[in-house]
Amino acid sequence: MFRTKLYAGVWLLLICSAVSLSAQQAVLAAANAVVPPVIKFSGVLTDASSKPMTGTVGVTFSLYKESQSGAPLWIETQNVTLDRAGHYTVLLGSTTSQGLPASPFSAGEARWLGVQVQGQAEQPRVLLMSVPYALKALDAETIGGKPLSALQLAAPNGDSSFANSNKAPVANTITCASGSACKKNFVPLFHTNGGAATVSDSIIEESGSTISVAGSVGLTGQISAVASSSSAAVIANDNTSGGSAGVAGASTNGIGVVATGITGLLGTGEGIDGVGVSANGNLGVYANGNAAGVYGVSTNSTGVIGTSTNYIGVYGSGSTGVTGVSSSGPGVVAQSGTAWALDAYGTSTATGVLAGSASGWAAWFNGNVDVDGNLSKAGGSFKIDHPLDPANKYLYHSFVESPDMMNIYNGNVTTDAQGDAVVHLPEWFETLNRDFRYQLTVIGQFAQAIVASEIADGRFSVKTDKPDVKVSWQVTGIRQDAWANAHRIPVEQDKPEVERGFYLHPELYGAPEEKGVLWARDPKAMRQWKEARTKAAASNHKTASPTP
Repeated sequence: MFRTKLYAGVWLLLICSAVSLSAQQAVLAAANAVVPPVIKFSGVLTDASSKPMTGTVGVTFSLYKESQSGAPLWIETQNVTLDRAGHYTVLLGSTTSQGLPASPFSAGEARWLGVQVQGQAEQPRVLLMSVPYALKALDAETIGGKPLSALQLAAPNGDSSFANSNKAPVANTITCASGSACKKNFVPLFHTNGGAATVSDSIIEESGSTISVAGSVGLTGQISAVASSSSAAVIANDNTSGGSAGVAGASTNGIGVVATGITGLLGTGEGIDGVGVSANGNLGVYANGNAAGVYGVSTNSTGVIGTSTNYIGVYGSGSTGVTGVSSSGPGVVAQSGTAWALDAYGTSTATGVLAGSASGWAAWFNGNVDVDGNLSKAGGSFKIDHPLDPANKYLYHSFVESPDMMNIYNGNVTTDAQGDAVVHLPEWFETLNRDFRYQLTVIGQFAQAIVASEIADGRFSVKTDKPDVKVSWQVTGIRQDAWANAHRIPVEQDKPEVERGFYLHPELYGAPEEKGVLWARDPKAMRQWKEARTKAAASNHKTASPTP
């Protein structure tokens, strides 16, 4: 009984699958009224971690002459629905009523299919077997791609009786719509079907390898352009005074413009306010590249500008999310009216901001700086305009260092007629500090002074062997607040494994630059820094070299 139910379930599944496939084929057949020029293809899609992808994703299918590299002969993008295991089945050519063209298969050579998920690299290409090449057989009923009806002879001398004879069929007659119509190089526009067709000029003109479109035109469907040389596949210029777009792409639920290549999309804006590329949407510009997702260059203005009313102006993701390079101005400019001008956060053990300079300042803060954490440094000082010569000199004082998290307090007190004095301290003093140390110095006369009672209840007392003695006092304490107890600074510490054998200042120990700690922690960033220094030095040397 169970086996019978199982067989019935299998047959039902096969019937449902056949009905679904037949329905899809019926739609294509009805649209074309001939054998549908499509190819059924199945595959599996996985993400970057090799896990099966699910749901609906955008996939681009391309036909190539080579198994690697080369320009595509045909390209099509479909929304593909995946099952739980990442499997999918598509009909290549089903996005247009014309289906898959026969031209890629007419040469009788092998063809390779490339599959690329949006946002990922193209998968290894698949060699197509013999069935797709049968599309070329559709030409068997044509001559030079034209149907026989297009090659029928016209009646001689307008003899209508000749059309009804068995000697030759009648050809269609073309009539120009006006005396100025049917101009050379213009693509014709037919106003009627068959018979004595009336023709005028369309807005498309073809002259050699140049196609010109007059006026504004809307294009429906997918448009692909492939460059056969080092030039651009699509070049568009706008010379109007109003300043419209050279290329504009819009989509309600997909991508307006897709550009791939060594330079996927290149936009050039003229003038001070010229904009090379303008984009609006949830993601105004989405860029993904092995080197740089977005690369902006400007000779006298800003390479890349990102604005947002309530979210992120520019978002970069990759091995290097955003790179800003400038020869004379700021590499990156960040400005905000009420929020963070620059928000940097390193997850896990990453560094929020890494800054360096060949010979200038790694960072310059003009204003107050708040550091909510430990500040480690090789040295420190204050720097002010020199009080005696503020226009021409600076004055420095070094910080006082200690192996402990020590606070220092001092003051003066004068004992009374009995040689007694009490020093009052702030009410938070004993909560903040512990392990007190004392130092007393008598001023103006020889006398003895002692700490009569140590700190308790916010005070300590001083005793001298003479009355009316001025005493200078100093008290130190070790911090014991919650943050200090949780982040006690170690006096000595072994270097992490990755930093062993490297130095904070390798030049002081006769070691090369590459033995610096930053080279151990982030060699890629250090190589970029070194390359930038080398290029800048070469440029400066070239500029400074005298002209022969």
